Amino acid sequence: MNALKKRILIVGGVAGGATCAARARRLCEACEIVVFERGPHVSFANCGLPYFVGDVIASEAKLLVATPDSFKQRFNIEVHTETEVTGIDREARLIEVRDLRTGNIRQEPYDALVLATGAQPNRPPLPGIDLPGIYVLRTIPDSHKIKAAAAQAKHALILGGGFIGLEMAENLVGLGLEVSLLELADQVLPPLDPEMAGYAAERLQANGVKVRLEEAAMSFETIPDKCLRVRTSKGAALDTDLVIVGIGVRPDTALARAAGLELGALGGIRVDEFMRTSDPAIWAVGMWSK
Repeated sequence: MNALKKRILIVGGVAGGATCAARARRLCEACEIVVFERGPHVSFANCGLPYFVGDVIASEAKLLVATPDSFKQRFNIEVHTETEVTGIDREARLIEVRDLRTGNIRQEPYDALVLATGAQPNRPPLPGIDLPGIYVLRTIPDSHKIKAAAAQAKHALILGGGFIGLEMAENLVGLGLEVSLLELADQVLPPLDPEMAGYAAERLQANGVKVRLEEAAMSFETIPDKCLRVRTSKGAALDTDLVIVGIGVRPDTALARAAGLELGALGGIRVDEFMRTSDPAIWAVGMWSK
């Protein structure tokens, strides 16, 4: 490495990593900045994914905030998509990187490392949870899978009455599907006051969504006509063509944990007020508490 030119490596793009990369360039014109993103897109509007599924947003291109080319041209930042960081050697200040297209593995040195690994959708360890026809919505490839499934479906079952669950219900109804929604709490949108959540539930029902509160999925099975049967905590057996799991996310800390970085009580990467981890050369989009 050039001792006069610091090398900043960022693991993860989308919101945290891409924003960090742009900000780092503004703070240091001379630094070499490289972003490694496991998925095919470095920066996209994930809040628009339900509306892409529902054809409200007609083009995938409308979801893309920036591309590797635009990062290079505008900020002189190198972006490697479909590239997974598989390990961190903190003592040598090296990361191990695998190109997902070729399988080639290489090492990359750093002066400063930023972990923006984001979160993974919760998939509860229920019997049958990995059967075909059960989806999560986190990335653009996820949305393509759901769009393809919805085009062949008549009924959808959504697990979770949070923001993603309600947006998916809205868009699947718009595509002409019958939609049922299971929520474990006694209201949809649990963070809201009951009066506001009650209004949201009324609007869902007015648009044909069958809202089932205080009920959870317990198991999944495939029945002879290739539909899914979902058994619930109230003893019901619900048949559906596809299931959307929208019950929140958990921090994706596998890389940090394997590197021996300190984690917080809620499972996120512990950072200080400057977003620095327990290793002074590594920062993270993490959780800070006094």
